[in-house]
Amino acid sequence: MSKKEAKSMSTSAEIDQLMESIKGESDIMQKVRLLTHLIKTKDVKVKDVAKELGVKSSYICHLLRLNRLPEAIADGYYSNSISLSHLFIISRIKDEAVMIEVYEKVLADSLNVKATEELVRDILYGVSTQGEYISPEEKNNFIQKITALKKNLSLRIIQTRIKSKIILEIKGDLEKTSKEIRGFLKNFEMWQNI
Repeated sequence: MSKKEAKSMSTSAEIDQLMESIKGESDIMQKVRLLTHLIKTKDVKVKDVAKELGVKSSYICHLLRLNRLPEAIADGYYSNSISLSHLFIISRIKDEAVMIEVYEKVLADSLNVKATEELVRDILYGVSTQGEYISPEEKNNFIQKITALKKNLSLRIIQTRIKSKIILEIKGDLEKTSKEIRGFLKNFEMWQNI
């Protein structure tokens, strides 16, 4: 057996051992340290770790993001001052000083997870949650009215707390769809002038 093969076998055994440690670890921050070690020093891809652990890659990324958290916030988790969900939300912030400010606000105002999420969303995107979603009935009515205008038209309305989209799809060849788009844009320009 060559040195390269022997090293590969020992690395494989180390990776297997780390995976087992991660699976058995109940302390979330220790699990994050093990994951970080596995990914950074053993060059294991996030998607491979996720597959082995039976979770989505995005979950592993959320866990790894907990590395950003200052020690004071991790201590707050261990003292049961905040929940794991709070940790995930606060870790979205990249600036450590802002993280501490949010953490202190969570403690001072006893913010629940939803309120913490709204606070972080406001910090990250400058959007606070105000107003209500349009109702499903209102959305369906609007879609039916618009799609009834033409057979080749479909419409989707997507609303999140930070943005909304109206997706208008026109089916047909370039000649037909270009004509429809120009007509739509002309009508839109007229609405702006009203």
